[in-house]
Amino acid sequence: MLGGDELRRQETFSVPPPPPVTTSPAGVADEIVMLVHRTTQGYTEEAYAQATGLGYDGWIEHQLDYENLDVSVLENLFSLLYPSLAMTGPELYATYGVPGEFGIPVDHLRIAAVLRSILSPRQLYERMVEFWTDHFNIYQLRSDSVQLLKTVDDRDVIRAHALGSFRDMVHASARSGAMITYLDNLTNIVGSPNENYARELMELHTLGVDGPYDENDVRELARCFTGWTLTSDASNWGEFIFHPPFHDFGAKQVLGLTIPAGGGESDALTVIDHILSSPSTATFLSRKMSSWILGYDPPQPLVDQVAQTYLMTNGDIKSMLRVILRRNHVMADVPFDQRKYKRPSAFVNGLLRQTRPEGIGVLELLTQTLVMGHLPFNWVSPDGYPDTVEAWAAAILPRWNLASQYLNGDLATAASDTRLTMLMQGAPLASWARRIDQFMTGGLLTPHDLADVQGYLNGKPATFELLREAIALVASSPSYQYY
Repeated sequence: MLGGDELRRQETFSVPPPPPVTTSPAGVADEIVMLVHRTTQGYTEEAYAQATGLGYDGWIEHQLDYENLDVSVLENLFSLLYPSLAMTGPELYATYGVPGEFGIPVDHLRIAAVLRSILSPRQLYERMVEFWTDHFNIYQLRSDSVQLLKTVDDRDVIRAHALGSFRDMVHASARSGAMITYLDNLTNIVGSPNENYARELMELHTLGVDGPYDENDVRELARCFTGWTLTSDASNWGEFIFHPPFHDFGAKQVLGLTIPAGGGESDALTVIDHILSSPSTATFLSRKMSSWILGYDPPQPLVDQVAQTYLMTNGDIKSMLRVILRRNHVMADVPFDQRKYKRPSAFVNGLLRQTRPEGIGVLELLTQTLVMGHLPFNWVSPDGYPDTVEAWAAAILPRWNLASQYLNGDLATAASDTRLTMLMQGAPLASWARRIDQFMTGGLLTPHDLADVQGYLNGKPATFELLREAIALVASSPSYQYY
């Protein structure tokens, strides 16, 4: 099993922010290029062509209607190779709940996350699965039981609701065996409340760190969640149960609400629904979603529009995304004053999506992402992997190494010769840099980076090895790290 209690240390190299980019090769900012970058796990010419054919709004609806995008080939392969993905908690416990076996579902889930991101046609869905995985973060190696139950959480909480109802997702997460274990609600009992889950529900999942609550609200909400625990019987191991002997049946005051004595499980349900209806939750979630899709500091009028949509639709995620992805919002960042820095997974996923290897050594790729500090489900604290340039821009050397080794054929995962040959289609050496830029970014490399790549190529024999070197150079360029 990959991973551990600490991420491996990084060599540090600073990456300067790229200069503004204002045009596509056609001479104007291309809204479809920008849309594809923001709705996929890595730009490809195939996605661009499909989005162009469907039209801007048609592509958005195509991706939002994810259940009609066929993933049967990929999922059937998973059912054969990674059977733990479809198992219930009791089935996981019966199959892997012995020393030496707990790590098997861990690797299965990580492998599936990488392959779905690269290969699934449900690209916007996978982007939002990644977002919600961090929003409701659970450290997969927290305990033996979490190693098993995170598989259930991923399937029945995150993936089940990623483009559905935020309200339903919060309720499902509150009953998740992995979440209850990870945030210690197993020890939240009458007379000795544990505040961990109550605090993170308000601070990270709903109202935000600056939300309208105080320490007394945290304590009182923790009392509401006493008795929310899990079964330990083998026949229904790891499943949610409300256990009355552990519950504090006294009256409570939370966020201005009076919770009468004697309510039981309904105490927490009442407060959850109250929190989900709060304008503070709407604003916090809208800002975070807009930042994930568009840029680090979304303008307040956009956040307000998305928040209003949240309140009007009772937290419908698709409706919120339709607002975020409007043309005027996607194109507002041109000339890219706020271009986003690719997290390591986005760098790896994009590079592989663009070059389409014929085979993927997924465990090898997971090792690479561990070196980069971005192994799936391996963030220890409940806040999830950061989405900031400061968190990732210092560790550029592992990206250079991966691009070089991948294009040189030094990894089990190797770029397809057929794919790269088709890329150039007899293009003269003098146009290689621009052609590779089109292929990998849709024309978003800066003029400076284009000139550097073409300067490296000029005067050399136009060999296949040189083409691989040029692609690796583009993948290592400063502006390729942004989108």
